[in-house]
Order: sequence, then structure tokens, then C-alpha cells
Amino acid sequence: MATEKNESTLLLTFLHNMGYVNEDRAVEVGELASALALDTEQVVEILRKLESDGYVASIRQREGVVSFYLTGKGVIRVCSIYT
Repeated sequence: MATEKNESTLLLTFLHNMGYVNEDRAVEVGELASALALDTEQVVEILRKLESDGYVASIRQREGVVSFYLTGKGVIRVCSIYT
């Protein structure tokens, strides 16, 4: 459980720090997994949980590729980590 929370926090802060904060800047799962050195399926699972909590949103890009970005609620969550 603690590991899942740490990975969720890592993913949220990465999205924030890299500026993936709107549809135009959304990032693909494979790129996230590679950058964070995590398994793709693990990243998808974390993203789906974060999406259900309202911290990230997904969009279907070209050729059906799903990308994710940090929502306003997610930005607030990340900022609360630093305060």
C-alpha cells in the first residue's frame, strides 16, 4: 500500500514538473513508464486510480493512443505535497 502511494505521488509530481497539465500537453503511458522506470501495466493501473480520484484525465489521441494529463485538482494535490 505504501509503495502504491509513493508511486502515485511520484507520477503526480512528474506530470506537474514536466508541465503535463492540459490536453495539449498530455503524455502517453509508454513515455511515462519509460521516464519513471516503471512497468507499463503498473503505470496504467496507477493512472486509472488517479483518474477515478479526479487528479488526472485521459484523452484519446491520434490513432487511438490514450494520453494523460494533470487536472486542476491534481495540480492542487501536488502543491499540497510541497507545503
